[in-house]
Amino acid sequence: MKTRVAVIGGGNGGQALAGHLGMRGFDVRLFEDPRFEANVAEVRSSGLIKLKGAIDGSGPVLATTDPGEAMEGVRLAYFVVPSFGQMPLFRAVLPFMGHGTTAVFIPGNLGSLEAIQVLEEAGRSGEILLAETDTMPYACRLEKPGYVHVWGIKKGMSVAALPGSASAETAERLAETFPLPLEPVGDVLAVALSNLNMVVHCASVLLNAGRIEATGGNFRFYTDGATPSVGKLMEGIDRERLAVGKAFGIDLPPAADWIRRAYPVEGESLHELLSNNPVYASHGPDAPKNMRHRYVAEDVPNLLVPLCELGRLGSVPTPLASAVVTLLSEIAGEDFTRTGRNLEKLGLAGMTPEQVRKKVRGDSASGGGGKRG
Repeated sequence: MKTRVAVIGGGNGGQALAGHLGMRGFDVRLFEDPRFEANVAEVRSSGLIKLKGAIDGSGPVLATTDPGEAMEGVRLAYFVVPSFGQMPLFRAVLPFMGHGTTAVFIPGNLGSLEAIQVLEEAGRSGEILLAETDTMPYACRLEKPGYVHVWGIKKGMSVAALPGSASAETAERLAETFPLPLEPVGDVLAVALSNLNMVVHCASVLLNAGRIEATGGNFRFYTDGATPSVGKLMEGIDRERLAVGKAFGIDLPPAADWIRRAYPVEGESLHELLSNNPVYASHGPDAPKNMRHRYVAEDVPNLLVPLCELGRLGSVPTPLASAVVTLLSEIAGEDFTRTGRNLEKLGLAGMTPEQVRKKVRGDSASGGGGKRG
């Protein structure tokens, strides 16, 4: 009998993962918010998602906007949605998730800490195993519903469970279905702080704001947009990221090392590693079309804000990251520090770094949203 897997979210990454899982022989249910039914209408009609590029073929997928149908017989659900969509979709499918189901946020961006609170509110603490990854498995674009161009696949990714004591077991559980190797790491803080979108996306959007608005995004974001000066700001934010990690006992690899491991590219500076990356250099213009793109709307409130907040909690200055948050908040007309994943929203307010470490690594008094019953 085929293993049944739910993919929650019908965007670029969700359809890429669903199609790839279908190609690999799994029974795939793709769920989309009913408000965005058009995203999956073609898949629902054809029963297929077609992939081209680094993956070539078609995968059978059952697409639906009915959460009950999506979760029927499912013990594993991959949530492949922007951070701002994680909790609405988690709440939508939670009534249909059985005790012991595994929910994986891709990428997590500390979504599991918010999900703990959702479980507590629903009186279901400890019933769902929560986990999250540091990034997406694919570099891809949804050309139209049901048709995904996959530019590249990462060599490997990181995953952590909540609590972190279950990370190794979770990685083993996901190995059957996940499309590439997953390395278990200590806790969800380590995974979130490993997401380089906070380093690469936010600085580049800010420093390319004029170009984005003047051209409507008609340039190669990761290559043309990653000039030497942009790369220097990225490297400064990366130094702050590494320092925050150390304050919480997390030894993170520098961004340059991570990129060299993940992609077939050589270089020393982030400018060299990004502007020469063959995965991104060959597919034409891919920059945001406006300054409300998810590189701002998602990555600033859900990655840069937590970085700055954790830095404040751990007494680590983050002047560059904080400046980018302030400037992009002004441009967007939204106070991302207030609306984003601050310490209050993550359930970490008033804690010491040591208390935070205990919560995410496996203290039974911390809420235990990742424990299995």
